[in-house]
Amino acid sequence: MGTYRYTRNIEASIIDALTANFTADWSNINVEKTFARVYEISLPTICVRVGTTRHDPVEIGDNNTWRHAQLLIDVFASSDGQKLDLTDYIIKKIKNGFVYYDYVITNGVVDTKTANGRIRVNSMDVTPVNFNDDRNNLDVHDRDRNLITCDITLGKVEA
Repeated sequence: MGTYRYTRNIEASIIDALTANFTADWSNINVEKTFARVYEISLPTICVRVGTTRHDPVEIGDNNTWRHAQLLIDVFASSDGQKLDLTDYIIKKIKNGFVYYDYVITNGVVDTKTANGRIRVNSMDVTPVNFNDDRNNLDVHDRDRNLITCDITLGKVEA
């Protein structure tokens, strides 16, 4: 039995939340953690990962920090319209943040998850992914992409 640490808990919490929302409101949307796996499955696919993480000191002379993580959500769509619709949908869903869960893993499978705070979204940017090449020369997964970049915090001090 093992437990995820902060970064993996953040990724898993967001993947769970987006998966639940897509299941309720859309059909056939894949939500993944592994970027390379995106190219092995059908579109549309959403890839969630944590990028750069900054730790700001809470007090001078103390080792406690506030975590500021970069959340990256890649939208891989099958058309330009779908890319825009999925991006707007995700933005709407993430504005209010997410429940942060602590995950316990047994034999590679989630055994339990316990709510332990909230992931707060401080800012969001949407960037179209453009490879400056003819669309027909690109892999189908790269033709209609957006990258949503968010600054997030857990709102709690880490020892």
